Amino acid sequence: MTGGPAVVGGVPVLVDGRAVSHPTASGRGIGRWVTTLVRSLIVVGERPVVMADGHRGVEQWHDLIDGADVRPLDRALVREVLEESGDVAPWFVATQLMLHPVSLDAIPVTVSEAGLPVAAVMYDVIPQRYPSRYLVHAAAARQSELRSALARTVDVMLAISEFAAVTARHELALGSMPIIDIGSAVDPVFTPDDSHARARPGETVVVGGPDERKNVPRMLRAWAALDAEVRSGRRLVVVGGGDRVTRDRWNHEVVHLGISDSVRLVGSIPESELIALLRTAELSVFPSTEEGFGLPVVEAAACGCPVICSRGSSLDQVIGDPSAQFDPYDVVAMAGSITAALNDADHRGHLQTVARAVATTWTVEALGHRVADALRDHRPESTRQPIRPPRRRIAVGAETLDRARELAAHRAEPVSSLLVGGTGLADLERSSDLDEALRPVGMVGRDVGADEFDLIVLDDVAPASTMTGRRREVEAQR
Repeated sequence: MTGGPAVVGGVPVLVDGRAVSHPTASGRGIGRWVTTLVRSLIVVGERPVVMADGHRGVEQWHDLIDGADVRPLDRALVREVLEESGDVAPWFVATQLMLHPVSLDAIPVTVSEAGLPVAAVMYDVIPQRYPSRYLVHAAAARQSELRSALARTVDVMLAISEFAAVTARHELALGSMPIIDIGSAVDPVFTPDDSHARARPGETVVVGGPDERKNVPRMLRAWAALDAEVRSGRRLVVVGGGDRVTRDRWNHEVVHLGISDSVRLVGSIPESELIALLRTAELSVFPSTEEGFGLPVVEAAACGCPVICSRGSSLDQVIGDPSAQFDPYDVVAMAGSITAALNDADHRGHLQTVARAVATTWTVEALGHRVADALRDHRPESTRQPIRPPRRRIAVGAETLDRARELAAHRAEPVSSLLVGGTGLADLERSSDLDEALRPVGMVGRDVGADEFDLIVLDDVAPASTMTGRRREVEAQR
């Protein structure tokens, strides 16, 4: 990779790592993708600094990537990284801009204050493409509007596929903004195990989910449409499903189709079990109608499993071979592709060749180079010299407003905000003081990011429950 001042030469890259702590993004979702992104940058010799959700988030990251540079997200961290960077502002990689539900602060205030260039990861704009399905409620529609407006403020968009790039430009009205197709990568834990021979006949694996676009009901009908001789002795294993209602609906479909003896609905399983399943499976099928990337295809291929998938969206790019694809809306065509993959020896051999090519294309190292190149080549010309955040921002909290003011008066440095809880909330409602520094402590972490402050000091009598999941810092920790 050629040199340049934007990324190489020891300049760190700030990566928003809070997704691993997010209730809906952790595990195998966006949280896993962000982990892979950080690993990819490390592999190619870059210096990612992970901005975690407090000290608990730091511990989660250390469990995921041993030795990664992970620090709690706050204003002090931005100052530290700016000192390390010299006169070149580090990039901030916003990984939560397209997170569902919308993140409170996809671009933290402290990043904006410092004038850092921002690269946002674009996973997909599926909710924007199908608003009647995903944006039915007024709150969801409004959040989508705000997210679109925020997307237009970033310096460069890092799309995980060409399809994600093209649809994002259209749906979010991104104009001439640079949108770079960085692709994705399979986690290195997905590997073949040559010590396990694949069963013939054996199991066909489908990784699905409750979302309609995952297309599991059509997959079940395609399995039922197979000739009895093809299905004999074989079993379809459906991984995922999320909620019990979805699995009950699938089970009802299985019973109705008369295929209970050859279908197993396993729900969500640990990643280690999924890897073991893919290593011994006879075939993997991914029937989704639309994907931002389609990582289950690559994961199956990386485990040495022949894989077929839908035609269209990003999957054309991911698998790169039309003979390994089918029309996801045509049950008969899907059944024909499955039959050929299971019974045609020559075609199976070809699919195994395709799988090897897929596994060697979407690697962590390749992703790291694509991201580093994108950040190096697309630094905005107008980026000004980084700004050190101004004086420290301190918040003091207590049960009552009077007590909070008393604590603030004894501070050696100015206090920017007073946080109150309990009986103090009534004081705030009655107060004619229009000072915007008066806030309920419960706003922190919900309407106000804890990272907006260098220090949050809560009186011993302040209710700890109001700061659930957030840092309760004391002076000594700075």
